[in-house]
Parts: sequence; structure tokens; C-alpha cells
Amino acid sequence: MLGQKGMLIQLAVGVFLVGCIAGPTGAEEPTKETWLALADIEAKELPTAPGRAEPVGSSKPLPVSFSVDYTLVTDYIFRGINFSEYSGEGREKLNHQVGVGVEFDTKKFGVLGLSAWFEWFVGQKQLTPDESCNLQEVDYSAYWRYEVDLLATTVEFGWIAYHFPLLSGDSQYTHEWYFSLSLDDSMLMGTQGPVLSPSFTYYQDMDDFEGSWIEINVSHDFVLGEMESLKTASCLKDVTVTPSMTLGIDHRWMAQAVDSGQDSTRLGNLLYGLDISYDLSSALKIPDKYGSIALGCFLYFSQALRDELIDDEFYGGTTLSYSW
Repeated sequence: MLGQKGMLIQLAVGVFLVGCIAGPTGAEEPTKETWLALADIEAKELPTAPGRAEPVGSSKPLPVSFSVDYTLVTDYIFRGINFSEYSGEGREKLNHQVGVGVEFDTKKFGVLGLSAWFEWFVGQKQLTPDESCNLQEVDYSAYWRYEVDLLATTVEFGWIAYHFPLLSGDSQYTHEWYFSLSLDDSMLMGTQGPVLSPSFTYYQDMDDFEGSWIEINVSHDFVLGEMESLKTASCLKDVTVTPSMTLGIDHRWMAQAVDSGQDSTRLGNLLYGLDISYDLSSALKIPDKYGSIALGCFLYFSQALRDELIDDEFYGGTTLSYSW
């Protein structure tokens, strides 16, 4: 698809050829209305081909992105461990989770980001009877992300601080660093877009657990609006369905986290996921300059591979997010 400059060059060549065919160079000068029409074409936001600069007027005033999301989920499952379950719970007590983040795109040197995440459990009183607060956890993250175009790979390095307000002493805080590699496999597969989007992430705890956790993930986005039979279906064209699978590998981390069992290097869990996202901004025809709003729901099943320490878990919820 041609960029803006390409279309303007074609337009200029077309005008030149028409002028040559229509008559000598002494023909009548273009009228004011003609120049206004040409200016109007130039001002429009033309489609942008991959690798080309964004059209004038379509980029943000600042290279900063902001996001916020709210999630309501049946259980708080982290690396196969259920942190919101107590004996005799019966009907699920819900977890409220809020995340906020900001990113700065340096263009040449990658993206810098900061984020915070909050977990609030309705049944927290049953887990910590001496505490009246329901705020179970607060996490803070800082990271750097860079796209290596030659290898079709995104590299990310980051640091996460975990704060548990209801615990005491050294147990209130731990932190870990991580790095991840995410591959755009479309070139390998010979397809227009990614097929499995494989990624590898390594986490190393530096305080309480002093162990590590590895995740290998694959997923695929099915954008229903790109399917010929659904392009005109108003209720489905803005829906994306994403199945995923994540293998968790435990290296002396899980036994410390649950305060039971022997430290070892073992397969931890296998997480099967299904996410469904509805692009409200597109459905409501909200201009891009006002950001993007999405409503999602998800179902996950965590199969315990270290079943002497953890159980199988099935959970789900819904998420409302906004990004700009």
C-alpha cells in the first residue's frame, strides 16, 4: 500500500501527463479551487505502509502511553498457587485488581515503562483475622523493552517489587528481576501475522525465596473482523479471541512460596487460557486520539505439575481497560 508521499508523487505525475495531453504549456493556470482541492488531498490521513513514518497529524503530541485496567476475578492464582482460598469458603469471594502503567517511547533506544498493580480480596478477613484491611498485595514494576527487527524479536528487562501489607517483618517485601524474549514468528511461518507468538521469560527472586521461575508461552489472536464471513457482523467484527498455553518451570521457588516441600527444579504447572476482548472504541467509533477502551472476559485452568504442593485451579473473570 502506498504511503502519503507516493500518492502525492503519483498525483503530480498524473497532473503533468494530463497537462501534456490537454494542450501547450501556455494553458490556463490552475484555479484557486484546484489548489484547495490538492491541499485537501495532502491534508488527509492516508494509509501507512509497514516501515513508513506515520501520516502527518496521526501521531501523539508526546511519545508517552498511559493505561489503566480493572479486573474482577474469582481467584487470585499466581504461578499455580491460589492466594485467595480458605477452608470452607464455599461460594467464591471475589478479587478486585487494578493496574496502572505509563511508557515512554525513545524511538531509537526502546521503550521505558513503569507500572503498579493492586490486589484486593473480599474474603481477606478469613485469611488474616487480626487485620481489618482487604488490600492483599501491591506490586511495582520498572522495565525496558527493545525490538530487534533483524531477529523479529522483542527483548525486555525489568524489576518487580512485591509488597504484602498484611504480613509482618521481612515477609512484607520481596523483589525479583526478569528478562523475556518474544518472537514474531510470521517470517518463519510465511504468514501475514504471528501464528504462535512464542515467548520465554525468566524471573529471579532476590530476597525472600531466592529461587527462580521460568515461563514458556504460546498464543494466537483470532481477530473475528478479519474473517470474510464476519466482517459485516456488527456484534462480532470488534471481537478478538485468544487461546494460550503457558508452561511454568520451578527452580527452588515454589516450595519457599508455599512454605512446604523440598526445593528442586521441576515442572510447576501448565496454564491453559482463553481470553475474549471486545474493542469498545471501534464499536462506538471513538476516534483514536481519545484512546482505546476494551472489555474482556477470560477463563483459565492451571494444571498442577507439582501436585504435592499445589492443586488444579479453574478460575475466570472480566476486565475493563483504557489505554492512550
